[in-house]
Amino acid sequence: MNKIPVFLTLLASLLILPAFAQKAPKIGHINSAELLSLMPERKVAAARMDSITKEAEKHLQEMMVEYRSEQEKFQASGPGMSELVRKDAEEKINGLATRIQSFQQQAQESLQADESKLIEPIITKAKKAIEQVAKENGYNYVLDTSVGAVLYWEESDNLIALVKKKLQLP
Repeated sequence: MNKIPVFLTLLASLLILPAFAQKAPKIGHINSAELLSLMPERKVAAARMDSITKEAEKHLQEMMVEYRSEQEKFQASGPGMSELVRKDAEEKINGLATRIQSFQQQAQESLQADESKLIEPIITKAKKAIEQVAKENGYNYVLDTSVGAVLYWEESDNLIALVKKKLQLP
């Protein structure tokens, strides 16, 4: 009878010990927005986006000038116009307004696509460096503190210095 309690104690210790023997996960954090702002590629992409945006804004301004000019011409000669000429002028003004709205929508979509195209490789490079640093230094988890999703965390290691070194940033 003494063998059963000893066996059960031994069995319980074999089942419980591995749970206590597991290593606690190593957690680090990084502010990815800060990292991206330090990368020279981000500055190049931002300059390119500024150029694309200014070009679209310039074209929109030119369209607006043409629209206002047609409106002023219409208002100045409105009372003396024949019905046919007035109708044609209104259609022209309405067509310009439609073109402006269409251009604004297309420009917004195009700018978003251009920004995604420019920033994607930079994000991929940063993510790859973060993953390499995490693996090289034994981190199980890396939290991104820039998005505000982590409201509290125990003291952990900030990986920004290691990732900056990996990317050879100042």
